[in-house]
Amino acid sequence: MSVPVPKRKPGELDVNTLARVLCVYTLRITGNEKNFPPNQASYSEIMRRTALRIHVLCWRANNIKVNGNAKRYRDRIEAQAEAADLCNDLYAMIEVAKPLYHLSSRRCIYWQGLVVNVRNHIRGWYDSDVKRLKPEG
Repeated sequence: MSVPVPKRKPGELDVNTLARVLCVYTLRITGNEKNFPPNQASYSEIMRRTALRIHVLCWRANNIKVNGNAKRYRDRIEAQAEAADLCNDLYAMIEVAKPLYHLSSRRCIYWQGLVVNVRNHIRGWYDSDVKRLKPEG
């Protein structure tokens, strides 16, 4: 029997899926010359690298199996924390891009909503891992 969507708990890979969606959206938007002129490619390149880094860090953290190892635990939560910090950076970059490139409010609200959703999922994942995986000693 299936569980209704509102009653489902977040899955283990939800963060990775959301980070991938954010990354693909960012790459598409910043790759569109109508939105980001090629003569100012350095700014859009920073945004692209940030979105890619968020995705890679989430993927990396998810693939670190702690198994009571303190170093792997530290590596995992550090990757999660860095990904959440990069979400804040990307959010701020979108704030600057909006007036700079005359992006529509609707597009920026959607894009920033993706960023906030990913950041909130990463933070929840981080909090869960701190409680669940912390090695003894």
